[in-house]
Amino acid sequence: MTDLLAVLCGFILLTSNGRVASFSVGCIPLITHDARERTRHYQRCHHFRHQIKNGRQRNVLVFESEVGEDGSIDELESAEASNESRTTISEVKASKREMMRFAAPALGIFLTNPLLSNIDNAFVGKTTGTAGLAALSPATICTDQILYLFSFLSRATTGLVSRAYGADSDGKNGNVDAAREAASAPLTVSLICGVILSILYAFLTPAMLSGMNVNPSLRRNAASYVYWRGAIAWAALAQACSLQVMLATRDAVTPLVIVAAAALLNIVGDALFCAWPFRWGCAGAAAATSLATLLSSGLMLVALKRKQLLSSLRLPKRKDLTSLLDFTGPLLAITVTRLIGFVAMQKRAMTLGVEPLAAYQLCINVIMFFLLFGEPLSQLSQTKLPPLVDAQDGDAIMANLKSILILGLGASIGVGACSFAAVRFGSFLFTSDAAVQAVAKAAAPGVFYAVSTAIMAVTVDGAMLASRDFSFMLFMGLTTSILQLYTLNWCNSITTIFGTFTFRLASYTVGVIARVKLGKGEIGRAVQKKRANRAMQTATS
Repeated sequence: MTDLLAVLCGFILLTSNGRVASFSVGCIPLITHDARERTRHYQRCHHFRHQIKNGRQRNVLVFESEVGEDGSIDELESAEASNESRTTISEVKASKREMMRFAAPALGIFLTNPLLSNIDNAFVGKTTGTAGLAALSPATICTDQILYLFSFLSRATTGLVSRAYGADSDGKNGNVDAAREAASAPLTVSLICGVILSILYAFLTPAMLSGMNVNPSLRRNAASYVYWRGAIAWAALAQACSLQVMLATRDAVTPLVIVAAAALLNIVGDALFCAWPFRWGCAGAAAATSLATLLSSGLMLVALKRKQLLSSLRLPKRKDLTSLLDFTGPLLAITVTRLIGFVAMQKRAMTLGVEPLAAYQLCINVIMFFLLFGEPLSQLSQTKLPPLVDAQDGDAIMANLKSILILGLGASIGVGACSFAAVRFGSFLFTSDAAVQAVAKAAAPGVFYAVSTAIMAVTVDGAMLASRDFSFMLFMGLTTSILQLYTLNWCNSITTIFGTFTFRLASYTVGVIARVKLGKGEIGRAVQKKRANRAMQTATS
């Protein structure tokens, strides 16, 4: 009597584009009570044959064994395998839909700030002229760039909270308590740093502008902008941290609604404070942005409390500080290298004259607006890849990276073209000065290359942050920063200034892709390990 007690198991691997790959499984003996029959009933091999017809998946399990003396082969249709394949394909499509559901509102969030900066530029340029627009350049160095220096806190928040939350592939079943606990340290540190910054702005703004050798005719307008923005630095840092907590827990809709409400207030404020009735110029634009920031940060905290994610403010424990410093230490150094490049670009533009400086301010705000189209793709990597990297799941990592890189490539070309059109044909919206418009239009090709390259760099940067590959990021940051500082000495137009920015970002993007391909870093090793295992299975089958 022969009983079949072992069952063949087939495994179907799906790549990101839905193609099916198969591999052979080692021979499994059929266990029988009779030694003679047991010898005859060994499997030689079994595998999946895949046929794709009219876009539908058909899986046929071929079972070859010695049953009887004629060596006949049984071929069985495997309904289970077919159902599993269709389910897996459906899951992959659902995963991509889930990506887009997250990326679309996240895009709106990240576009809001640079959009409002461009609206500020338009109001200031139209109401105070070229001098006011030029004054915004050193003013934003002292505000936006200084606040960017503390972006390591929000990036650390994303990494800490997403790992603690540990949601499944569709963003559900996360650990809310662990996420709230993980957010406590970065939120507290953000508020402390913000309060210190606000105090420093109150007393050191004139010294900062003087140290930057800002044209004396521009200092009054620049200082008025810095005072307003500096007064709410604590709210800006708290808002950034709260936003990242919600994104790390896969909620992009709630912060989008909040940011949209704040943006509406900002636009109304620009109209009131810059144009009529107050006519405050640069100070009016800063006042509108400050009020919008206060509203946004307050609503963010309310939303976190409603979602039970609002952590208590307390001095971080040693364990919390250790976890935070694992992120913030390297990220601070990386952020500094990037900030040095931005500051050096603006300082070089300040040596070209008032009109080129105003045109540079116009163009750099357009660049900052459009390059953020890549930020949702970076956020996708930062929220989806950490658990996959920890599990060393090379196939899932590659599937996500392929999807994200394809989206990034398409976005880089399309968005780059939009940035070119905005500068080439829309500069009149920001200034009435014909000379400034002419300089900006001449720089339009440089803006296109800068934006296209920046989107790809932001996209791959998310993968590096997700895998905590900080040593490589710092090495590339230092290397490209030194090269950019060296080449800026020969720049005599804003187009060539943007060229150094493009070269820097292109070098970083190529370096990241090469690192993964060579099997270096956490992501590269995970992918390489899977490839090696698959090659070994193929060789032994």
